[in-house]
Amino acid sequence: MKKKFYVLIGGLMITALFLFAFLVKNEEIRSSYPEEAITLPPSQEVLGQNFVVGIPGTSLDEETRIFLEQIRPGGVILYYRNYETPEQFRNFISELQEVAARTTQYPYFIMIDEEPGGATRLNLFKNVFAFGTPEWERIEQDIKTMADIGVNVNLAPLADFPFDEDSFIKYRIQAHTPAALVDFNKKFIALSQQNDVSTTLKHFPGMGVFVEDPHDTLPRASVGKTVLDESLEIFESGITAGTDFVMTGHAVYDDIDPGVPATLSKKITTDVLRKQLGFSGLVITDDLSDMPLIIGRDIDLTEATIESLDAGHNLIMFSHRPDKTKRVFEELLERVQNDPEFRLITKNNYRRIAALKEIRDL
Repeated sequence: MKKKFYVLIGGLMITALFLFAFLVKNEEIRSSYPEEAITLPPSQEVLGQNFVVGIPGTSLDEETRIFLEQIRPGGVILYYRNYETPEQFRNFISELQEVAARTTQYPYFIMIDEEPGGATRLNLFKNVFAFGTPEWERIEQDIKTMADIGVNVNLAPLADFPFDEDSFIKYRIQAHTPAALVDFNKKFIALSQQNDVSTTLKHFPGMGVFVEDPHDTLPRASVGKTVLDESLEIFESGITAGTDFVMTGHAVYDDIDPGVPATLSKKITTDVLRKQLGFSGLVITDDLSDMPLIIGRDIDLTEATIESLDAGHNLIMFSHRPDKTKRVFEELLERVQNDPEFRLITKNNYRRIAALKEIRDL
């Protein structure tokens, strides 16, 4: 019995040392490339790096190629519509990075939603909780598979603990307590980034308090200080663990910023996430192109995009509708050329984005 106890204690100590070493190394890397060292290209490319775009098809057609050459995005988000086989997907990503090499100074962030036990595009992380606890060997192998294919940013893990048992997000969360979710996310972030896949905590400041799905309507609630503080603690632990990205949620938190969705809220994105929690990575919106975010608000999509950037987001995501993406980009490009304050926002974002790409050696 004593022997088993000492083996258990020894294993816990090794795990703790491993995580501590990873966090120290990650922080050293994060601070090793100053944003000031980034040289700014023409304004079109500067603005384009603020965009993450979705595209159709399983290979590059001429229309999509022209679209990417015009937008010059910082990232491309891929879906099941883009996938046929692992080899086809790898070749497709290689094609995309060839376009990036010709049109921008940096490769694309290649993003995908691959949540352990939740949303999936490549059918990875399936049944990794079949026996109630995470199967870490399988999880790590699936992370390696993503990296081998060419995915360098995973839009996971979720930090949305379902404080409301009827929350729409509940089926995507496998942890039964906030502490278990914190523990899982810490290890998932470490394993992902060891294998050159950046992680994204989502959806800040926590969607587990809402019953309504933001794909159907814009959720709104007064959360309450106790639950809100506990939700922020889950995110703070993931930030401390070294996540590179945090995604905000399409929902209104009346306790923080009455009537304003997190996607458009400077109080949430800058005051809480940046200043209160100390996040220094990249803040990304959820999809702006196909969600009921601005229904009932007296603004159009371009104005909402400007508000998102002004609120403190570094990356704005248009997962669908390239025609809509192109229109917003063109209108924002005109705004960049005529509005010095907005131009400065896009330049500062470019520097943050480029610095992370340098750090991660993309």
